[in-house]
Amino acid sequence: MPGGRRGLVAPQNTFLENIIRRSNSQPDSSFLLANAQIVDFPIVYCNEAFCKISGYNRAEVMQKSCRCGFMFGELTDKETINRVDHVLEHQLHDQFEILLYKKNKTPLWLLLQISPIKNERDLVVLFLLTFRDITALKQPIETDDTKGGLSKFAKLARSVTRSRSVLVSQFSSHLPNLKDTTKQSHLAQVCVYVLYNFFLITF
Repeated sequence: MPGGRRGLVAPQNTFLENIIRRSNSQPDSSFLLANAQIVDFPIVYCNEAFCKISGYNRAEVMQKSCRCGFMFGELTDKETINRVDHVLEHQLHDQFEILLYKKNKTPLWLLLQISPIKNERDLVVLFLLTFRDITALKQPIETDDTKGGLSKFAKLARSVTRSRSVLVSQFSSHLPNLKDTTKQSHLAQVCVYVLYNFFLITF
């Protein structure tokens, strides 16, 4: 019976829908979901905002470790890297700033929040990693291209431009979405996609 089949998958879909909906509802929310049951915690889903912020497409991110080593660079702090490892290995909840690099090697200051997600049996099955771009709030990052190359005025102008972009995106994220039906349909597809990748890697 269709009703019986729907009842079997409903708990998992509802579980994932709640996670994805809650994460997407945050302003400027880019996030990853990773399998907490497998060594090195492979990524099973990333949203479009993460692809945009990192410069990587979903295919390039999938099944990489959520430690995000592919985004480390010369200025990524070693103590912060160790902190990421510690939080994941011990299934802790934590939030901190980290300097990562986009695919094009542009440095990016991010506020990273790591949250272990438990199932109905109280087992941690997923990690939710949420990233928020705080580059505009930090001092300009000096690289080989910018050392001595930009005047103080140019650096200030760049900082103001970044701040303006952040404000515009914050405002846009609070505008009402008129495509609720399409959004719900997309969310259901995402849940199936996450479940498929989760079980594909697990088994």
